[in-house]
Amino acid sequence: MKKEIANFKKVTDDYLKTVDLELFYVEMGTEYTNSFGDIGEGFYYSMVSMFQKVVEECEKDEEVFQHFKDRLYAVVVNSDGIGWGYHDALEEIYYSICWLFDDDDEEYI
Repeated sequence: MKKEIANFKKVTDDYLKTVDLELFYVEMGTEYTNSFGDIGEGFYYSMVSMFQKVVEECEKDEEVFQHFKDRLYAVVVNSDGIGWGYHDALEEIYYSICWLFDDDDEEYI
C-alpha cells in the first residue's frame, strides 16, 4: 500500500490528498482489525509507521492538523484494545503533536 500511496503522490502532486490517503490507510487497517481480529506484528508496524508520517505532516502546519485532528483522534480511540502495542503506539504519537498543547494553559486542548 505504501508504494501505491507514493505513486498517488507522484501522479496527483496533491499534498493534502496524499496525507488524507495515508490517514485513510490507518483508519481502514484499524477498522479491519476491529472487524476481523488481530493480524500480525508487521501489519501493525506498517500502520504505526504511516500514522507517524501523517502526524509529522500535521506538525509542519497547524492548518493541516486542524483539517485532520478529529480523524487522528478517532483512529486512536478506535484502536483501543488492539494487540501488539498498536493502541499504545498510536496514543503516544498522537499526544506528541505540538498543536494539542496550549502554552497559555499548559493543558491539552
